Amino acid sequence: MGKNKKKLIRLSFLIFFIAVFIFLLIKSSFFNIKSINVVGNYLVSKEEIIALSDVLEKNIFLISKNRITENIKNNPYIEEVRIKRKLPATLEITIEEKKIKGVLKLNNSFVNIDNEGRMVQALDTFPHDKVFIIEGINVKEYIPNEYVSKDKNVLESLKEVLKVCEYTKELGIISADLRDLENIKFKTKNNLVIDVGDCSNLDYKLGYARTIIKSKLVNNKSGVIEITSTGIAVFKKQ
Repeated sequence: MGKNKKKLIRLSFLIFFIAVFIFLLIKSSFFNIKSINVVGNYLVSKEEIIALSDVLEKNIFLISKNRITENIKNNPYIEEVRIKRKLPATLEITIEEKKIKGVLKLNNSFVNIDNEGRMVQALDTFPHDKVFIIEGINVKEYIPNEYVSKDKNVLESLKEVLKVCEYTKELGIISADLRDLENIKFKTKNNLVIDVGDCSNLDYKLGYARTIIKSKLVNNKSGVIEITSTGIAVFKKQ
């Protein structure tokens, strides 16, 4: 028997055993997914993510990461999905959720919006004490992941307003009015209006407003604090 023929036989046996091994991997329940670890979820429950993935008891080598990602992203709160196989039968799904920063009124309901000004989910009731309401932007219908406005100036101002949402709890801000982009107004639960002008230097302006609100000048009075871009602030009692 020639050397070439022997090599061909060895190669044939090798291919055969590899094929058998792959067949066993595919057919064996040993590699069926038994456990799914979910990491990074806060708003969306682990159970919902597992249900959306739809991979329990499926072979870990045959699942499609792209399909799982698409399925999980059917939940409007999901921004990114990362999937890792852990042999023999565990899947790790890491979730990055959208950052809910505000709420818009839509007819008789509300719409959550993320930090980019995109619509996330329609709500029947207002989520009190969690985010503030954005006024002055007219949304006609809820379209998931669509920006609330096609006007670049409106979106730019909205994004800047949403960036300072950490002040909402500290100052008691419950709403932001963007009807006039040159005179953006924040309203607090104590019926105090903070007029910050345009969207420039909002961190500085609200920081200044915080100092004034805590001073004896305001002392829980209702009224208007007008803050200019140059840092001049005036409190007008109602």
